[in-house]
Amino acid sequence: MADDATRKALALEYCRLLNAGDLEGVLALFDPGIRFEDPAGTPPRVGKEAVRQYLSGVIGAGIEEVPGEPRTSMEGQMVVLPVTGEMDAPPELKAPAGSRMRFRMVSLIRVGAAGLVTEVRVLVGRTDCRVVAPSGAPAG
Repeated sequence: MADDATRKALALEYCRLLNAGDLEGVLALFDPGIRFEDPAGTPPRVGKEAVRQYLSGVIGAGIEEVPGEPRTSMEGQMVVLPVTGEMDAPPELKAPAGSRMRFRMVSLIRVGAAGLVTEVRVLVGRTDCRVVAPSGAPAG
């Protein structure tokens, strides 16, 4: 079982690698049976290949995450990580070209006995996101 400091460091390393565009580095932190639900309530992506496909799109959208202070749980598995950040606005938002989506979210990360991430659930709602036009002003 990973101790508190190790779990916190793992959560922060996940953000660092994601920001660096290091998909293979991110995937190396995950258990082969990773369950990744982003956002929570959507069908989970299960296994490294499903997560690879998803995160390659996130990295391609220029994700930039700023992690807050991680918190752990007494049961020895969970890390809660508040995150703010932005990425290219997804096409389904029909935002002006070059728009970015700013967000505030919380990641719930479960670390298994082998010290690898076994589950990620991202808590974010519609009111936690906003589209920003290329000029930096809110879009629409």
